Amino acid sequence: MPALWDKLLHFGVGLATGIAFWWVLERYARNSAQTINPICFLIMLVWGASGLFFFRKLGIPILSGTFFYMAFPDWDIPLYQWTGFRFLIHRSWLFHSVLIPTAALGAWVWLMQRSRLAQWQKSLANWVRDGAIGLSVGISAHLIWDALLSSTRRGFYIRGFSGSTSYLWLFVNLAVGIGLPLLIAWSMQAPHQSNRTDR
Repeated sequence: MPALWDKLLHFGVGLATGIAFWWVLERYARNSAQTINPICFLIMLVWGASGLFFFRKLGIPILSGTFFYMAFPDWDIPLYQWTGFRFLIHRSWLFHSVLIPTAALGAWVWLMQRSRLAQWQKSLANWVRDGAIGLSVGISAHLIWDALLSSTRRGFYIRGFSGSTSYLWLFVNLAVGIGLPLLIAWSMQAPHQSNRTDR
């Protein structure tokens, strides 16, 4: 499959997944949907699903570089070429997973529990949260398309995993990659709902 066509398909699945996710937010956690920065969410969603490949032809410095051009789950390709670490061979468990955005969301939860945060620190932490939510949903979309495409070939796999373990890894990561951001959104919703009840 030509690289551009593959990226367009990843992009399409990413947008579809992101729209479905946002629809659920608007329907069941509207206050949270109004809190999450939609631009930050969208950029990270696309970066996780397909990469910002459309900047390559524009020749914009930095944004045309490898790490923006490639989808985040494909970062294992250049990193393996540069480092030679075998756990970074393509379809590595580290990048074909939501481990990194989940760690960022965990860091956000930990930071927000600290009582003494300046306003700028809270704002920065919320940008991290919104970006991690978008990245998590985007990586999930990337995995969905990889699994659909692989099913027509030799099957979905994660480097070093058996076939059944790879599919288990896929389903666990999809559950966490979409479920955890929704859970965080609902937890952000709770104070608003309780305030309404108190009135």
